[in-house]
Amino acid sequence: MFPLQAAAADPSPRDREVQELIDEAEKAAKRLNLARARELWARVNALKPSTMAVCQLGVFDLGLDRLEEAAAELDKCVEQMPAPANDIERRRYEVRHAALAAVRQRVAELHISPPPGTARLLVDCREVSAGGPVFVTPGQHEVTAMGKQGQVAHALVKVAARESRRVSLAFETPKASAAKAPVPAPVAPAPARPRPSPWIIGTGAAASAALLGAGIGIHVAGDFAERETVAKVARLNDGSMLHSSAEYRQVYDEADAADSRASLFRGFGSAALVAGAALERLRRVGSVARAQRRDPAPRRCARERARAGCSPGADRRRALPRARS
Repeated sequence: MFPLQAAAADPSPRDREVQELIDEAEKAAKRLNLARARELWARVNALKPSTMAVCQLGVFDLGLDRLEEAAAELDKCVEQMPAPANDIERRRYEVRHAALAAVRQRVAELHISPPPGTARLLVDCREVSAGGPVFVTPGQHEVTAMGKQGQVAHALVKVAARESRRVSLAFETPKASAAKAPVPAPVAPAPARPRPSPWIIGTGAAASAALLGAGIGIHVAGDFAERETVAKVARLNDGSMLHSSAEYRQVYDEADAADSRASLFRGFGSAALVAGAALERLRRVGSVARAQRRDPAPRRCARERARAGCSPGADRRRALPRARS
């Protein structure tokens, strides 16, 4: 969680309302009522948009298995987070990056190139922007572009988890008459390009996920060791033992060992997180490069369905899953 900033001397009514919503959201999170906490943070972000609110929305959406929303919010969170200035901010920075990398393992990315003159761009009846990746769950999705003059471009795309697919759309144009149609020149087939082994791709994804999971786990172990150090130091300073006693020396040695473990765990945890994120980044760059080399040929639906903007079943696919208890 983010530390709350100190309230101003004379906060405005909106600031007081935002602080009350944050306090209530924190209480809901402690009760593990993720749906309620997510609802409250959404109201906070609507009243006063901030990077903190976007990051919290991403965390709770990930806990609620709202993968598309979580991926988009965590991607924006990581992009907007400032560079860490201390150990607490650095740990939070690493955890947010690890959460984004983890959710990327469960979603696919669409990089959509709409035709010129597009007024609206939809994925499964959800309006999206073409300025960045569109995160979707594995399966089949409808991509529709609507032009300012009523034109429609439509494509069906089927993707798997961790896949990055480029989708190029073009508005339909009237066919020219046979007399005016130029005879196309013969085109030599493009030389076949070697494709990377699926085994290598799968191994890289598994290795990045393992490193990220290990990094988070080691960080948690470091937190436990740090709390143990604090408890041992408190016992040394409570006046219940003589400094010359064997018991004092034993507790001192245990506190020193716990502090060493905490430093070691934090170092190894940070290294695993950085290595896992770097490996996942390299794998994603390779996936985008492979997608760009493909010759996209998406299937098109009937004109009537395309002009409707989406299929009758698209809204059912967008139904949100229930919050986990």
